[in-house]
Amino acid sequence: MDTSLSLIISIVLILLLIRKKVTICLAILAGAILLGFLSVGMLSLKIIALSTVSPGTLRILFLVIAAFTLGYSMEYLGLFEELQRSAEKIAGNFSVALLPLLVGLLPMPGGALVSAIMIKNLVKKYKLNAEKSTFVNYWFRHVWVTVWPLYPSIIIASGVVEVSPILISRICWVIGSVAFSIAIAYALKFGLLRRSYFSFDSSALLQMVKSFYPIIIVAVLVLFLKIDMLYTLLIAIGLLYVHKRVGLKEVRKILKKTLDPKVIVLIFAVMGYKALIEYTHSARIFFLHLKEFGIPAFVASFAVAFLVGFATGIELSYSSVALPLLTAFTGVGSSLVPSRLMLVIAGGFCGVMLSPMHLCFALTCEYFKADPSRVYRYLLPAAVAVGAVSIAYYIFV
Repeated sequence: MDTSLSLIISIVLILLLIRKKVTICLAILAGAILLGFLSVGMLSLKIIALSTVSPGTLRILFLVIAAFTLGYSMEYLGLFEELQRSAEKIAGNFSVALLPLLVGLLPMPGGALVSAIMIKNLVKKYKLNAEKSTFVNYWFRHVWVTVWPLYPSIIIASGVVEVSPILISRICWVIGSVAFSIAIAYALKFGLLRRSYFSFDSSALLQMVKSFYPIIIVAVLVLFLKIDMLYTLLIAIGLLYVHKRVGLKEVRKILKKTLDPKVIVLIFAVMGYKALIEYTHSARIFFLHLKEFGIPAFVASFAVAFLVGFATGIELSYSSVALPLLTAFTGVGSSLVPSRLMLVIAGGFCGVMLSPMHLCFALTCEYFKADPSRVYRYLLPAAVAVGAVSIAYYIFV
């Protein structure tokens, strides 16, 4: 069977399984197995098995586990509560946006619910309605997704295109800048940036730093001292545990959340899927067929990433499902074309942010009792702006 047709069939299977509420890890694993059997037969099992023990796969696995461990540890040890009190003292009503922005630096599934809980009393105090509260919490929580190298979507993308997470962050600065600018514009529109509400409180600022210092440590070590991310995560976790005198019993409770079998299977499935796509050259053949139909590669790439993101509502999807299909367009390793990778990630980001299946969106709407259709009045223009600027940047810059 034509390998590009095998690839399309595997994608359809993945999306159908996800629509049927099958977990994304099992859906991708099933898609990888189907792609393998349709294209190379039993040899696919060997390819998938070898990919699970490759150094690249194991490194990504450890990075994701370490990132989740740090986030869950900070939540468990009460640093979030301290952060809320100190943020309001400094930022007044902008703390409604500031807290989701800060929590967004922690790569936690459904993390918007954490920030929603943190700002529940604040949105009442500052009289923000349910739809505005939902949008602010949801959008500010996700402005970092494409540029903060701790996110599993970036880590997995780095494995797919074989470059460092830091490089991907730098490539995606356009997406992050536009998303952040839109966030500030809405904060102004909602009256969350009034000068009268801001006050400099040195003790509150110090408390914020104390509550957020594990993330600050990671940022400094990775971004400025260029220390390997895995080491910085382990250092930050170690220092946090020593500081809070975390015992073995508490560590076990944290690791029960961190060592999620679904995440582990997902990483193995993604890397197996990637290995099969590379072995069969199905992505390259897929794009050759698109050219035959006269569809510009950049349009097709953006659309594929958007549709996969929208269909799944999961950030990991565009890096784990769409990106492996599009490596013929983006390039890999030394042949990577930065602007093309940025365009693919922008498409995936817009799709995920507009998806009603996005867990953060659904949970936040439910928590604030918001009407999703009214939230889209704010969300749709924001996502369209990100997509439009990203496409324009790719074409004209």
